[in-house]
Amino acid sequence: MELFAELGALIESRWRNQNYREESFPGIASHALAEFDLPDRTDAWQIIRWLNSTPTLPEQMDPKGHFGNPPITLYVGPRFYIDVYFWLDGTTSIHQHAFSGAFQVLLGSSVHARYDFEKHLEINPHFMIGRISFKDVSLLKRGDIREIFPGPEFIHSLFHLERPSATITIRTYKAPSDAVQYSYQKPFLAHNPFFTDLLMQRKVQTVELLLRMKHPEADAFISDIIDCSDLQTAYAVLNQAFDFLCHRDLEELVGVTRSRERFQALLDRARVKHGELADLLLPVFEEEWRQADIARRRTEIKGEDHRFFLALLLNVPDRASVFRLVEERFPGQDAVDLIVGWVKELAATKVFGSREANVLGIGDFDNNHVFVFERLMRGLNAEEAQAEASIANIQSSVADLATHIEALPIFKSLFAV
Repeated sequence: MELFAELGALIESRWRNQNYREESFPGIASHALAEFDLPDRTDAWQIIRWLNSTPTLPEQMDPKGHFGNPPITLYVGPRFYIDVYFWLDGTTSIHQHAFSGAFQVLLGSSVHARYDFEKHLEINPHFMIGRISFKDVSLLKRGDIREIFPGPEFIHSLFHLERPSATITIRTYKAPSDAVQYSYQKPFLAHNPFFTDLLMQRKVQTVELLLRMKHPEADAFISDIIDCSDLQTAYAVLNQAFDFLCHRDLEELVGVTRSRERFQALLDRARVKHGELADLLLPVFEEEWRQADIARRRTEIKGEDHRFFLALLLNVPDRASVFRLVEERFPGQDAVDLIVGWVKELAATKVFGSREANVLGIGDFDNNHVFVFERLMRGLNAEEAQAEASIANIQSSVADLATHIEALPIFKSLFAV
């Protein structure tokens, strides 16, 4: 499109005048986006109409469409290119980049979270141990621009709220000094998602085969793999085992307790070989499952307010930050009233064909639970909540209900210490 060709030519000229210094590119790209004000000069559907009528396209940088639904390359230069990414239910992992540039929201909005990573131990160039810490979170709306810096200076994630959303991204091909584009698994791991080890891959696939077919010696086979594996391979193998043994449908398993015990036995084998490093894996598996579960549920939820709430549960680590973002999106309204209303609505919503009690995946979440949930959100302790429950003629034990609610993984950020 001519507009994007003009934008690309302007950036090329300004960057050339800076002798193509990598560190200057994010500022040049973000300033050009602000000057061109693309959200007011074009729209996402104009791009789609152009795509469907043009006889030719610029070279597509992601020809198989792995990133976006779809990604469309609109300008290709010798040192950078411009894409528009459409998203239906896109949620990016926590990641850094091996390139620099800037992006702008063209359509929809998103929750944008940033993180820091303190490296404690490099297992190998593709797998590191450390501590992931939350930095800040913001709501991005149409027209908002953020610069992209290569490496650990800019670790972030995006949860797109509306269906669809669209983002304009201006990016270099690769920053010379940052060859690895790490992804991060809270709270302790960083890994290179583009690294391929075919032997490790086949071992993980073997684990899936053994567990799916319920092979009588599955655990022994998997233990043998762990006994002769490096930490990264042990992580991949145990991750597959955790997914199957700890979070599969009950119909596929003999029993949840027995399966947990089987997984714990495998983790113990890893501990024999890798010591205390193995103790860092279970919190990673639990959080990875929680995030994947929330991301999966967003595909079943169409309401923008409900999707916004799920985005906060996924990306925001504490109650105060959740309240701040709710109040920012809904000024003048009570954050607790809104959150309790969303929980009540979602708890009463069942997905057609699903065996779960509701779209939240929480069974037996009745009006008594909602009552206690609201009191917890308002900061009441168990004794204060019990007193209000007695006035409301609620006979259930508030302490038991509170314990149950606070232990639900989906509400982890609302009760984080």
